[in-house]
Amino acid sequence: MLNLVKQLQSEGVPIDGVGFQCHFIVGEIPGTFQQTLEQFTALGLEVAITELDIRMTLPATAASLAQQQKDYQTVVQACMNVKGCVGITLWDFTDKYSWVPSTFSGQGEACPWDQNLQKKPAYSGITTALA
Repeated sequence: MLNLVKQLQSEGVPIDGVGFQCHFIVGEIPGTFQQTLEQFTALGLEVAITELDIRMTLPATAASLAQQQKDYQTVVQACMNVKGCVGITLWDFTDKYSWVPSTFSGQGEACPWDQNLQKKPAYSGITTALA
């Protein structure tokens, strides 16, 4: 995608920004995520995390929920650290309405609030990064 953007810019195509669909899996956040955002902002673009959720294998465990908290914090902190990152959109806020279980068999719990609209540890990961 980076090379495509560079090519389009070289052809004079106006590009203001790039959105990242971030449908991640617990424990699998790319270690280069912030660097990737920075590569796009170095081209003069704004970046945004446009679809953030972090799914896990069900049933959820204390360990997977703790890792999800760290993962949400990592992703949000990456955006906070990159000057040109202009926003984060959660791809739903509650597991009650999440698209994940109907799309990925045996997967779910992707959102910061649970089925009963109670905050999960992921919520704390987000708020810690925003503080």
